Amino acid sequence: MLYPTLRRLQVFVTVAEAGSFAAASRQLGISQPSVSSHISNLEKELAGPLFERVSGRRAVLNAGGRKLLLHARSMLASASKLEEGAGTRKSHGAETLSIVCQRSLANTVMREPLARFARAHRDIRMAVRIAFQEEVITNIRGGAADVGYLISNAPIAGVRFKLIGRLRFVVFAPPSHPLATRKRIRAAELREFEFVGPPERSMFGRTVAAMLQTIGVEPFNIVSEGTEFSVVRDLTVAGMGLCCSLEASVRADVTSGQVVVLDIDAPPLSADVLELTPARSAGEGSVRLFSELLNAEAGSWR
Repeated sequence: MLYPTLRRLQVFVTVAEAGSFAAASRQLGISQPSVSSHISNLEKELAGPLFERVSGRRAVLNAGGRKLLLHARSMLASASKLEEGAGTRKSHGAETLSIVCQRSLANTVMREPLARFARAHRDIRMAVRIAFQEEVITNIRGGAADVGYLISNAPIAGVRFKLIGRLRFVVFAPPSHPLATRKRIRAAELREFEFVGPPERSMFGRTVAAMLQTIGVEPFNIVSEGTEFSVVRDLTVAGMGLCCSLEASVRADVTSGQVVVLDIDAPPLSADVLELTPARSAGEGSVRLFSELLNAEAGSWR
């Protein structure tokens, strides 16, 4: 799956708000065929139509289009804030570094590196945006951030990327779960139990599914979804199902006895941490400095 550019999302939002391709063309100052091309390519990237195919000149969103509109507005607003922040800092003469980071990383292994870099480089003005994987990619592809970080076991189109480190994933459950006290559980047995996790169609959901598939857990039954790990964690603790997520995210809960990491007779689960930069990035000094710090730090990640 490809990820839409900010320009493509801007055209989509304008069509949705203006009510027609012709009105969007006038507002954006581009030809109507160009508007149609942007929307057509966006629908191809997202593998589905966004507008109802009805007669007349009105552009009516379908269910998928209405859902995308909410996300597109959020992404464009985030990109605008990053650009405004960078512009303000440049006008003050300071070197800038805008970072967009997947929430799972920002809340775990990247907390300390971000703080350490800020303390060591007070002359660099940082702007850190926490986002979903899809938003990280969109911001980098659109040039709204200098560097981005996310978890993925697949290459990312339209950006430059490199491997920073690798993180362990685990399957965990509340102590009351039937598998909690078992040793050397066959991976195939996990297919018999319900799971809680990220939305199945999200990039993170597909990443988790692909990891479980490598040990023979396919399909796995998602009964409850959550876009925030805190929600997924609470549902798991409440006994709604098993969960597969970053080991670093549940370390404290394991120590306190809230959850148990299952002892699965299979190779360890892991995912790559990728550093993304815009395809035409000049590789600014602040990006290089932060990348060097993170590369050194990643050696201690688990």
